[in-house]
Amino acid sequence: MYLQKFFSRIFSYFDKIDRQSIRQGFKHAFSVGTSCENTTLSEKEQVLISKLVTIVGKRKLTVPASLFLESVQPLNYIGSQMMVFFRPFLTFFFTPTEYDLLQGILEKRDGIKRIIEELEKRGNIIAEIPGESKKQ
Repeated sequence: MYLQKFFSRIFSYFDKIDRQSIRQGFKHAFSVGTSCENTTLSEKEQVLISKLVTIVGKRKLTVPASLFLESVQPLNYIGSQMMVFFRPFLTFFFTPTEYDLLQGILEKRDGIKRIIEELEKRGNIIAEIPGESKKQ
């Protein structure tokens, strides 16, 4: 009874909003989206991932980068939000628009997984190049 009075007072302030629309809004308030929304990457995002993988490959950090990304994969959204904080310091690797795009990739559930897959592909390609031998 008390909750009914409480909600009726709240709803009286919002003439344009009815109870059904609020219920629908709360019903999907914490949804993370469908897998179809998270699997598609735009052409710009794929190019940016290729650029990132190329930078990592030039420095021969493919294995450490893969290990690091695998370990922080459950925290991808938190990492993308930390990128907002570190934006002024890290834009020397990418342009500001590319940096924002990379942050958007990390917000997606499969973003880090896609980067890891690309790293593994590039790592296998480099390992299969004839004439390339590892220096000991």
